[in-house]
Amino acid sequence: MINIDKLIIGFDSALRTLLTSAQTMRPVPGSELPEADLTDTEKQLSSALMRVNHVGEVCAQALYQGQGLTARNEAVQQTLMQAAREETEHLAWTERRIAELGGRKSLLNPLWYGGSLAIGILAARFGDGVNLGFLAETERQVESHLKSHLDRLPPRI
Repeated sequence: MINIDKLIIGFDSALRTLLTSAQTMRPVPGSELPEADLTDTEKQLSSALMRVNHVGEVCAQALYQGQGLTARNEAVQQTLMQAAREETEHLAWTERRIAELGGRKSLLNPLWYGGSLAIGILAARFGDGVNLGFLAETERQVESHLKSHLDRLPPRI
């Protein structure tokens, strides 16, 4: 059973993910490197790819939250909620890079968030084994997806 405190915290997390700028406590990877001199076309491509990555981080927040809200094992719940907190760093980093490139975040983020939250809740309802298996497969596919983005970027970026 989901308690009211978890629902309020979940609603607060959703609002923070969708309506505020994410905050980072760690240095942004690569921020110490000099900025490459990009053409307008390269900036547009990089911004578009980073927008997709940012959507992925929005979805990660929602997936972890949905999985954590309904996971049966308290330790699994706590681990998933901690993972969501850690993903906030990635959310902040991608958001910052989009701004640096002169891009914008996806206007469909609320839709992506809602869908991912529902998927996370559904995965957890099948039990912790399915829930964690789903999480592992999701992470595997994210890694593959990010590699494909790196392959599309100009070599000097």
